[in-house]
Amino acid sequence: MQNMNNSTDNINTNKTPPTLYCIGEALIDFIPEGMTHEGTQLFAPMPGGAAANTAVAAAKLGTRTIFLGKVGDDGFGRMLIDVMGGYGVITDLMSMTASACTTLAFVTLTPDGDRDFTFARKPGADMLLSEDDIPDGLFASEDILHFGSLGMVPDSPSKAAHIKAILTAKAAGAAVSFDPNVRLPLWDDPEVLRLTILEYFQYADIVKVSTDEMPFIFGTNDELKAADHCFKSGCSVFFATRGDKGGAVYTPSFTYETDGLKVNAIDTTGAGDAFNGAVLSRFLGKPISECLSADALTETLRLACKAGSFTVTRKGAMAGSPAKNDLS
Repeated sequence: MQNMNNSTDNINTNKTPPTLYCIGEALIDFIPEGMTHEGTQLFAPMPGGAAANTAVAAAKLGTRTIFLGKVGDDGFGRMLIDVMGGYGVITDLMSMTASACTTLAFVTLTPDGDRDFTFARKPGADMLLSEDDIPDGLFASEDILHFGSLGMVPDSPSKAAHIKAILTAKAAGAAVSFDPNVRLPLWDDPEVLRLTILEYFQYADIVKVSTDEMPFIFGTNDELKAADHCFKSGCSVFFATRGDKGGAVYTPSFTYETDGLKVNAIDTTGAGDAFNGAVLSRFLGKPISECLSADALTETLRLACKAGSFTVTRKGAMAGSPAKNDLS
């Protein structure tokens, strides 16, 4: 195991400004790109992974972002580190391993731009992120830690790494953001995934769930019931994404929803991650309470939906996510 960067000058535990930490998977999405003469599908490799996409989306909006993850000691792993660093993500805490290859995800697109995934991850390098890869004293009270469910597979080193990061962040007073990002093919038992997601809501201050995930997680497609479940677990704000139909934001005392923007969707990969990046860029460096006014949440939801809509008009989650001037 090695770290690509010999210097940790970019990481200062007494740092300012505040930092968004994203922990989890960085992988390669193989996106459909034409056909061969024989009629079989061609694929183009694109950097991806929900946690990595969120890190890039936030960095492109000007947020100081550090990624906590592991990639393979291979060409794809080096490409991920180079590309993410090029978008402004601090990659000092991305490490490489020769014990597994960088995870690969083959994306099948439907005519309306929606997608399905087939994964090569048995295991993938991202699953080998360990507790030792999470420095002690990493977080400060104005930071945010963002995570999803892909790193929480039972008995994997990455689950222990996630737990250490979450508990350390909470102890430091940092906010925690959770996007379950349900990927059933990566779990042997769907019920274990569901129970894992429900368990980790208790650590989250900010939750984002897509409406198509709600029946699996909560047993209902009622957004208010899903939000109430998270509020009872201790969450402060709940975002529901509705694909091209927009989204909604809920607190125990406030609800606001907005319609989706009309765009020509060609690839929906990473839309939710761009949404997360926009939300977290607005929450970072402030007490959660300051972000929960009606005016602040209304503007945050509109910006996040605009970021998600922009992303689906271009191929590739990282390349497709907007820069700050794209949302002005």
